[in-house]
Amino acid sequence: MKIPAILALFTAGCSLVPTTVDAPPPAITGQDVRLTLLHTSDLHSRMLPYHYSPLYTDNTLGMPDADELGCEPEDRCYGGMARLAWVIEQERQKAGRCLVLDTGDLFQGAVIFNEYLGEAEMQVMTEVGYDAVVVGNHDFGEGADRLAEVYNAYGNFPFLAANYIFEDPDLPWTAELGDYVQRSVMYELSGLRVGIVGIGNMSSLTSIYDEDNSMDVIPLEVEDAIQRETNLLTSMGADLILVLSHLGLDDDFELARTLANSDVDMILGGHHHVAMDPPPVILNEHTGKRIPVIHSGGFAKYLGRVDIVVRDGEILSTDYELIPIFDHLSMGQDPEIVEILDDYEYWLDQDFELQQVIGYAEETLFRFGSDGGDSMLGNFTADAIRFYDGVETEIALTNTLGIRTDLSAGDIILDGMYNAMPFDNSITTMFLSGREVKEVLDYITSRSSERGCSAQAQVSGIQFIMNCGVGEAQEILINGVPLDLDGTYELATNDYIANGGSGFDMLERNTTQTDLGISIRDVVISTIKAYHTLPQPGVAEEEARIQVVH
Repeated sequence: MKIPAILALFTAGCSLVPTTVDAPPPAITGQDVRLTLLHTSDLHSRMLPYHYSPLYTDNTLGMPDADELGCEPEDRCYGGMARLAWVIEQERQKAGRCLVLDTGDLFQGAVIFNEYLGEAEMQVMTEVGYDAVVVGNHDFGEGADRLAEVYNAYGNFPFLAANYIFEDPDLPWTAELGDYVQRSVMYELSGLRVGIVGIGNMSSLTSIYDEDNSMDVIPLEVEDAIQRETNLLTSMGADLILVLSHLGLDDDFELARTLANSDVDMILGGHHHVAMDPPPVILNEHTGKRIPVIHSGGFAKYLGRVDIVVRDGEILSTDYELIPIFDHLSMGQDPEIVEILDDYEYWLDQDFELQQVIGYAEETLFRFGSDGGDSMLGNFTADAIRFYDGVETEIALTNTLGIRTDLSAGDIILDGMYNAMPFDNSITTMFLSGREVKEVLDYITSRSSERGCSAQAQVSGIQFIMNCGVGEAQEILINGVPLDLDGTYELATNDYIANGGSGFDMLERNTTQTDLGISIRDVVISTIKAYHTLPQPGVAEEEARIQVVH
């Protein structure tokens, strides 16, 4: 079944397949009406359970440690869509009016995506019966054409993005995605009409503002897009309007605070993988309305349940529960999802031997530095790139968020490496002048200062002070020698940054680039095998390469 391309009115009670409204809804004027929202985000291809070390914040939100679950390092104790789907079904059976919602980034984060390019994710989302899903930036990981292809083949849920205009899909050079992505959708739930507006990411799709970008997308101003859709939904009788956003936490807060639109009642967000319990409620400076902002984490670790009481279009109360998803006797697995994933899991194990041990971590190798500067895993990755046979440059640089998880203490298994480094990035080399090196490090400092002064890149052969107070890199040393602004330095980085990813426009302009076609993940895996046990003195340690000054 193809979902209508503009907007449709559906009845649902968390039903698997929305159906068109044929009868007038029951009258609910003056009544307290209850609605349950089941929320996920940033699943990032974590279709199968996995083992990891819960963070401090995970533990405070109710996620048990692996030791409490009796897990061995090779066990997969957390997440997994069969378990998450089972919990979703249990929760919606307890609800009356109910919607199952996801705020984007279905793809990129595990080897199942690298091998099958979204087939499994689309099948699972359809089987679970999601009522609305936002298009996330990582859903374009293999391009708009591939996203359209797998949605056309397996997708049967409203896919939303009101702030994207897709080029005419009838033109021979454009993707078909414009045929499938809707701007908004409305559900009629036993008399309660709920309008849902989807908002896609604007900051992480690096080419979205280019006139001729590879996604065939024209971005729209977010507030204008929301205003247009809420006007339409209100005219159709919406009692409640939800914004599903993949903008990110700070942008969601800003949107809730400044949106000059009294019709938006709640924002459910994603992109930054954070879980907040209780969710913050933001006072809108224009309307005085209190707008809850819901973020329920990522990687299939949690299900957020929001219970709302509405009377005459006004939210009277909101109750939130964050449900951890882990291996426990009280949690079953959805048999239909298990059946979908069994074949994928079998062939992945045959082709990749994902449980093979490639090294040993005597302690957790963290992707973020303890003080916001360089990190254990960041230093190891940058060094592995720089010193790899055939690369051997003076300096190296990689983006911190290209490393997606820590490597837990204990055996390092291949599956864990695909989770930590899911992107198929390759090594690119280029020559930079000293002034260009300074420009790059200044940009890193400025970008990091906007993100809590947490380093947004990791380096090798470079030492500097990241002064977030002034947004400038200071006291720069290249292999122990002060930076020569008139000198020339060879850099090794990843092709994502080299092509302007994460805002590195100064690298994209460089005309000396050579893409070596060497997989960074493979380089890191081979380097782990060479050392086997980590950390070692000077290897996979924090070394104050990036000294943080606020």
